[in-house]
Amino acid sequence: MLKVYIVRHGESETNQKGLWTGWLDVNLTDAGKKQAKNAGEFLNKIKFDKIYSSDLVRARQTAENALAGCDYETLDLLREINVGTIAGESLSIITDEQRKVIFKDGYTIFDGESKADFANRVLAFMKRLESEKCENVAVFTHNGFLRTFFDTVAGVYIPRKSMLCKNCTVAIFEYTDDIWRLHSWMNLF
Repeated sequence: MLKVYIVRHGESETNQKGLWTGWLDVNLTDAGKKQAKNAGEFLNKIKFDKIYSSDLVRARQTAENALAGCDYETLDLLREINVGTIAGESLSIITDEQRKVIFKDGYTIFDGESKADFANRVLAFMKRLESEKCENVAVFTHNGFLRTFFDTVAGVYIPRKSMLCKNCTVAIFEYTDDIWRLHSWMNLF
């Protein structure tokens, strides 16, 4: 059985300021580093056979603070959805009409990534995990990636307002007998 521990990154500078981030490469705040270290208190009890991180700095810094001295592989597959031209803008910049388009199609209206392309990226990573000969894998990534992974496992879309996913949420998924299952969803803070 494979257990995959997916960790959302700690608070980033753009999280703190209420800005769209996507592929914008921003650092963790001091609070984000502390969140990652606290998540590490839980994660350090597990022997990981493999550790992956998004190549974006906020995810890498989370891995480095949570599992100090760890060796990890960075993958652009694990990036957040690309929000295009609204990266760095206030979360309130988009209209209700634009939100409906984003919900349906993704961020293509802002020259970003489509919802389908993003879901395919998540699925490609899941297929990669399925071929791993590991028992425990840690993955440091982003809110959108974690939620889309969950949606894929559940086979349904859970409205984002109905599912709390704080910075450094840890979700554990199991893969056995060709089936993915949610094991645990923990908002540690």
